[in-house]
Amino acid sequence: MLPTTKFASLPSFATQLDGGVSSPRGFLAAGVASGVKKRGKLDLGMVLSEVPSVSAVTFTGNAAAAAPVRLTRETADCAHLRAVVVNAGNANACTGKQGLADAARMRLLAANHLLLPVEQVAVASTGLIGVPLPMDKIEAGIGAAAGALGAGIAPAAAAADFAAAIRTTDKHAKSGALGVRLPEGVVRLGFAAKGCGMISPRMATMLCFVTCDAVVTAEAWAELMHAAVAASFNRITVDGQESTNDMVLGFCNGASGVVPGDESLAHLGEALRAAMLSLAVSIVADGEGSTRTMRLTVTGARDGGEAEGVARAVANSPLVKTAFYGRDPNWGRIMQAIGQALGRDGHHVLPARIAYEDLVMVEHGQPAALDEVQQGRLDEVMRQPEIDLTVALNGPGAEATVYFSDLTHAYVTLNAEYST
Repeated sequence: MLPTTKFASLPSFATQLDGGVSSPRGFLAAGVASGVKKRGKLDLGMVLSEVPSVSAVTFTGNAAAAAPVRLTRETADCAHLRAVVVNAGNANACTGKQGLADAARMRLLAANHLLLPVEQVAVASTGLIGVPLPMDKIEAGIGAAAGALGAGIAPAAAAADFAAAIRTTDKHAKSGALGVRLPEGVVRLGFAAKGCGMISPRMATMLCFVTCDAVVTAEAWAELMHAAVAASFNRITVDGQESTNDMVLGFCNGASGVVPGDESLAHLGEALRAAMLSLAVSIVADGEGSTRTMRLTVTGARDGGEAEGVARAVANSPLVKTAFYGRDPNWGRIMQAIGQALGRDGHHVLPARIAYEDLVMVEHGQPAALDEVQQGRLDEVMRQPEIDLTVALNGPGAEATVYFSDLTHAYVTLNAEYST
């Protein structure tokens, strides 16, 4: 089932289904243990559309993009992909020419097993940067995963294996499926994502794979996917760091036979955005050591760039993040981050109001007086796992929303010891 959050609500015409990426018609999935991870953990996954499909992909903007990102971005037919092979435990990033050769070998082996042209197969990796892939293990894992696709494993179990196989430091899998009721018929969406650290996208900052069985053109599918990414994965941050391996890949194969009209395409997009937002918020909630998630909405900015800059300055501030970890409602840290983002020329758009949920903390740029009841309510708010924050500037009205996590001792411990 998709993760639950008060920040994302499914539309009334969408129903959660058991399963994940193999729930839509015509898709197979598998996850196996290749030996890259220790103790027999699943670490290599594969998704296949049994029939031709259209696809849409977004990639990291990091100049140090990993070999699988570069290979897929530069040489694949990204509008007509039919399969993806993914390994976890090794990012195959900053590995030079050998890394590119290894990514190409992964793609060729998967394509041969699946009887597909290489340009219809995407490659993704996640894990430790700067370590060569153990190709003997990867090659055996690709063969095992391809064999598992047709082994009669129940679709829900196969989808769960795939979702588990793409994880690294995630505490839990992030996956699910929807049935979307349209006037033309029911179409299905399937999802699997991973991510909890190195999260601050200019694209997507994590891995996410989406499947759909509607009959949709490549152009329409790309429009739906890009809009959903913009409203979800591009709205989150855990630590302000953009990964080398980020990829969001969506397949749509038409296997349901349902051809959505314009209104139904809009409904399909609404369901897609809601599901992807729930996954994005789950990544924030799973942020390495995270204990709470905040939704910050900035309004009243001079333009979208300013609203975005203010929102990210607050969301990425270690002072703000540690305050929320300690349940300290120190709005002065938020004010400082806003002022820093705006600079000396931004005094006339400084906050008119800062609010935590229904409590106004700052009004007209000055502290708001809270009575005893409101102080009690503030203590409740600061203990919530999800907190709504609003910052209203004095500008014309542009706005932006960002979802962010707190910063805890556990984040430091995990990342200080990650490669050792």
